[in-house]
Amino acid sequence: MLALLDPFVLPLHAALVALTGPLGAAPAIVAMTLLLRLLLHPLVRHAHLAAIERRPGCLPVLVQLPFLLAIYRIFTSPVVAGQTNALLQHSLLGAPLGVHLLEGGLTVVPVFAVLAALMLLVCWLSYRFARAHAVAPALPDGTSPEMAEAMARTQRLLPYLSFGSLVGVLVMPLAGGIYLLTAVASALAERAGLRHRHPMPAAG
Repeated sequence: MLALLDPFVLPLHAALVALTGPLGAAPAIVAMTLLLRLLLHPLVRHAHLAAIERRPGCLPVLVQLPFLLAIYRIFTSPVVAGQTNALLQHSLLGAPLGVHLLEGGLTVVPVFAVLAALMLLVCWLSYRFARAHAVAPALPDGTSPEMAEAMARTQRLLPYLSFGSLVGVLVMPLAGGIYLLTAVASALAERAGLRHRHPMPAAG
């Protein structure tokens, strides 16, 4: 199944390796992640506008999925296209980009600690944003009080999912953690910008 991603993985990996030369591996990961978010922004904007108009749909998410899975594979897989992933041979402050926290020893702990602290900050901001802009789900006519309460309870729990990314940083290779931090932070900035330019209608 992973081979199906090769049409996305191979050109993205080639572009990333090309960026690594002038920028360095870690900045190249950040640059590639931001570039991908920029290219996918029209889809994110379309989904936001559809939500405003109460036109739910999953097409924007489905279109983004192959690219997101491909870039995740590049930043976490030791082998790409049958060859050693050269990206993961680079390091950041002495910590190899392909290393995991639990296998890297004490030398990689400071780098992962800084990464985790930054991710915790972004997760907290995402949580605050989600709480501040939570929208009550539209309930069809005839919904029972029990079902309405269950949906409301689920809605209250959703902002806490923001902290799941912190777990990802701790279990992914360092390159994957850098990608995840950049992706989550840029997604938060994107949502905030869209919310500012295209506010959701007031409930009522």
